[in-house]
Amino acid sequence: MNTIRGSNAELVPSRYFSVLPAIVFLALFWPFGSGKTIHMNSAQEVPAAHGVVHAKNTDNGNTQLDIEVRALAQPSALTPAQGTYVVWIQAPGHDPVNEGALKVDSDLKGELTTTTPYKAFKVFITAEKYAQVQQPAGQTVLSAQVAG
Repeated sequence: MNTIRGSNAELVPSRYFSVLPAIVFLALFWPFGSGKTIHMNSAQEVPAAHGVVHAKNTDNGNTQLDIEVRALAQPSALTPAQGTYVVWIQAPGHDPVNEGALKVDSDLKGELTTTTPYKAFKVFITAEKYAQVQQPAGQTVLSAQVAG
């Protein structure tokens, strides 16, 4: 048996070192565990826009969402021009809830992470004049249905 002598003069079988890279890879690049990846639908006003929702259950029973968009035009470039994008969550039978502003960078990419108690809901992004709006009024640019 091949062994590697550790610093404490312990003998460690080399076969353990062969699985170490796989364990490290999974720990670093598998953050969504048993989660789901849902591709968002884009509106015809922003046909190049792409959005993805990574949804996973948290330890306390909520749903964590990691929303990523790319090729999404700056809201000021829309017609009519808007001030920001807002992410909404709407569970069946409930009003939409403003989850926060989604900022798009100069590379036309943006990210937002949020948590909701719902398991099945619609997530959508609208172009709005202000981030603090209470109800969606602007056009929907991306949307997806998340099923628990």
